[in-house]
Amino acid sequence: MKPEKPELLAPAGSMEALVAAVENGAEAVYLGARAFSARGYASNFSDKELEEAIDYAHLRGVKVYVTVNILLKEREVENALKLLSCLREMGADAVIVQDLGLISLAGKYLPDLPLHASTQMTLHNSEGVNFVKKLGINRVVLSRESSLEEIKRIKEKTGTEIEVFVHGALCISYSGQCLLSSLIGGRSGNRGYCAQPCRKKYRLYCEGKQIQTSGSYLLSPKDLNTTSGLGALIEAGVESLKIEGRMKRPEYVAGVVRIYRRLIDRYIENPAGHSVSEEEQETLTQLFNRGFTQGYFFENPRWELISRENPHNRGIPTGTVVGYDRLSSRIRVKLSRPLRLGDGIMVENAETRPEDKGKIISSMYTGKGPVYSAGKGDIIEIPFDSRAPSGSTVYRTHDKKLMDSLKKESESGSLKPKIPVSVTSTIASGRPVRLEIKDRDSNIVTIESEYLVEKAEKQPTSKVQIEKQLSKLGNTLFEAAELHVNMDGDIFIPMGQLNELRTKAIQQLEKLRISRWKLKPLNTPQLPEPGEKAGQKIEENVSGNLPMRPILSVSVYSLDGLEGALSGGADCIYFGEGFFRRPETAEQKESFTKDLDIIFKKAVTETRDAGRKIYFSTPKIVKDSEMKSVEKIFSRVRKLGADGILASNLGILNLAKAEKIPFIADSPLNIFNSHTFALLLQEGAQMAVISPELTLEELKGIALYGPAECVVHGCLELMESEHCLAGGLLGKDKGQCSAPCRSGNLTLVDEKNYEFPLLMDYQCRMHLLNSRSLCMLEYVPALLESGVSSLRIETLGMENSEIIRKVTGKYRDAIDTYLEAGNQESEKCESLGKGFTKGHYFRGVQ
Repeated sequence: MKPEKPELLAPAGSMEALVAAVENGAEAVYLGARAFSARGYASNFSDKELEEAIDYAHLRGVKVYVTVNILLKEREVENALKLLSCLREMGADAVIVQDLGLISLAGKYLPDLPLHASTQMTLHNSEGVNFVKKLGINRVVLSRESSLEEIKRIKEKTGTEIEVFVHGALCISYSGQCLLSSLIGGRSGNRGYCAQPCRKKYRLYCEGKQIQTSGSYLLSPKDLNTTSGLGALIEAGVESLKIEGRMKRPEYVAGVVRIYRRLIDRYIENPAGHSVSEEEQETLTQLFNRGFTQGYFFENPRWELISRENPHNRGIPTGTVVGYDRLSSRIRVKLSRPLRLGDGIMVENAETRPEDKGKIISSMYTGKGPVYSAGKGDIIEIPFDSRAPSGSTVYRTHDKKLMDSLKKESESGSLKPKIPVSVTSTIASGRPVRLEIKDRDSNIVTIESEYLVEKAEKQPTSKVQIEKQLSKLGNTLFEAAELHVNMDGDIFIPMGQLNELRTKAIQQLEKLRISRWKLKPLNTPQLPEPGEKAGQKIEENVSGNLPMRPILSVSVYSLDGLEGALSGGADCIYFGEGFFRRPETAEQKESFTKDLDIIFKKAVTETRDAGRKIYFSTPKIVKDSEMKSVEKIFSRVRKLGADGILASNLGILNLAKAEKIPFIADSPLNIFNSHTFALLLQEGAQMAVISPELTLEELKGIALYGPAECVVHGCLELMESEHCLAGGLLGKDKGQCSAPCRSGNLTLVDEKNYEFPLLMDYQCRMHLLNSRSLCMLEYVPALLESGVSSLRIETLGMENSEIIRKVTGKYRDAIDTYLEAGNQESEKCESLGKGFTKGHYFRGVQ
């Protein structure tokens, strides 16, 4: 029995790329509007171009998914909903979304518009998928870190369509959980403007001593290439195989789609004989690569994930430097592959700026003078501004012949097979010619000629002549797979009449293939005021939990930290003991290996004795196989009488709601607007933690409508990654990590000498913290006046309980002074040290 053929989904950052994808065999394309797309730097499509693109694809039987996959600010929500309404009318097959608020509004106002959950939603477990499924999501793009077994398990438990990336660039962080670009430069990956700081150079330090590494691009992953494992994904029943690349050239799209089209079709036809040819792999490598990896589908690629030597396109090895002529500024190269004018090259170890990598060859020479091309074994000279040591490898990063060929073939319109149609004609003397054309999608066009068929007096028109004329569909998208002509007696028809009738029928069929997807406009109600969105439901859920006065919450990760926070005056504790690995001194190891139930019991007892509240923290990332650890946390909540949990992903939220565990919706849920805020409160959250990417003014627009918390102090987490950098670099033997993260404090240092602390959690996931700690101490009055219910201190990276006590005490005093005396003056951050940041409270993000 043949496996089900999955959809091949291709990127289209421009109309040219869309044409390339369709011509080379994609069954669906995804593209972005000019606004609200997670690839803000791509060309993207205007409203008019969107409709043209959708019509072009639908005419050729290809689906179109439009990305509206960023987090939306309050002022953008209405326009985003209007865009969705327009896309529905245009006939978009689905919209790919990230923002929970937009999903809830679309479900209410546009219920017949299919929605796909973007990988930016960080969906990686069954509970999370079931949560968005209830909101109306039809398909989920799982986190790239999902293994094949996890994908199978999620499909089995949820019955939801699954889409996975199979080729192209990878993010080092879980998508939707990266603030690196945002906090470094104000360009948010959650808003479509990632500046890719992960592709920059970094140095690794342990206890202040630099660790020597082979290569400096420590956060730059290789590119995904699943050609050799494609069969396993098909057998797993994945509905859609997705190619990354909306920023790539049309030729890239053409080449990659063509090869994956062949591989999928070959596997479906003959699974046992499936293979990938050397030529196909070489073409993929030539088109673009930073080195290839199969990602996390089949195993954790810890030692093989990162392209440390070069974050750019590597191309294909094409020759070796055998000399350098200073007078002519030429490198001498012995070729191992052909090279032509117009090709691009990169020279290993050359003293070249990153932006100069990929030099296009405008001239080259042999001993006989200038040449257009040279072959394997030839020694050539190429003008080159930088020195390159002899023995350096020369890579061909751009193959002009390949790219020209892909461009020409894609633009020819001859690659995609013709659409088969059935043509039936009924002809009788004295009656109009009746012509019916039907495609395999059940589109049927029936028309009749104005001309009345004549009875033949001399030479009748033969059936063969009529069939030949009606089958002439050469310049159209169609071919006559079936032809039926029903004739009654000897008749005469001018060929021009048949031509005209056939042309009209084909034109109508084209219009029908496009128009059948379009929908009539809905009378979209005007959005309610934010305070009305959740109505009575919010009040019912949270009326008993809304603090009478703002509280001070502190996240801690040890009993020492808890004691420091309580003595400093915290009203509420978020307790996360056991989350992170610690340096393994004898004393710390003994403390760490104590039974966690005893530790949690002591934490609850001490907090209760102090008259404060305590919630247990939960991880951002919890795979299905790890859910037992969350159930253990739930059990502790019940057994020890804690106040509830912090829900850090949608799966935990969904499970907490089902098991009636009180919860606070934490900041990894990316609460960017009042609609997302209202949804989470409707789902039962006692309080919601607003995204740290919002400004103080934007925060006000949300905090008015329910209990909201904001993080005001501490090292914000910039990313969480499945890749353990310490293990990948220092783990010694492949397949067995020596846990170097326990040997001391680890820090990443960038090219400007900013230091970013690294933490590894109990599942060996990497957490990168900001180089500077957030401090809003002097702005406590403004924060309180914004309407927030809770100010939160994050203690990740804080050295000891005394520092936690001091920081907590300063904020306690600032809150109390304002509430009791209305004092607008607060202590400055300088009272706590130097090198603080205000985060995004006053600058925001793009």
